[in-house]
Amino acid sequence: MNEIINRIDNLPPELDSIANQAKKYIENNSNMNDSVLNILHRPWVARLNWGLMLYQGAQVNWFSEFTKRTGKEIPKFYIDFLISINGGFIYDLSLYGLTPTLYNSGQLNRSILQCHDLTTANNNWIREFDVDPELFHFGGRSYNYDENVGYFYDDQKILCYRKNGELINNWDTFSNMLSDEIKIVEQEMLGEVPEGIDLTTK
Repeated sequence: MNEIINRIDNLPPELDSIANQAKKYIENNSNMNDSVLNILHRPWVARLNWGLMLYQGAQVNWFSEFTKRTGKEIPKFYIDFLISINGGFIYDLSLYGLTPTLYNSGQLNRSILQCHDLTTANNNWIREFDVDPELFHFGGRSYNYDENVGYFYDDQKILCYRKNGELINNWDTFSNMLSDEIKIVEQEMLGEVPEGIDLTTK
């Protein structure tokens, strides 16, 4: 448990919204497996489901490889994030990462549980949204039962779009975006906890 706490405590201030969630729910059968922080075990969702799954930081040499594969540069705020957390899941919010199997072997291995792939998002998934294909696409969350929204960056602001191109929200900073969006997905998560199950919080 001390190693988990140390990993959380060493996250930069810009990621306080993630760190605070991890600390809040850490006493719910959390663990660290293959350097992945698994916080808040949720067996009512699936046997190996956790509310937060935060992957070990990316290797710096992968950033230039991403540019070769996509023709896009990773913004500094997201490089900083990937160095600390190489993608992860916060309830129904996904922040994409540089999938290790792709960047170590050249092929994406879907048989291994990994972060959602940032390269695939910018080459393929972005086409599902009626937005400028030159935007940097780095994540998404559930919007309703039928639809997810996506997170994008246009070199000035972080943007949240529906697939039809409707702008839902925008932010000047990554930390503000995380603060607002994690509040939403946490409330949705709490509403899905089965009756009779009491989560331990700190």
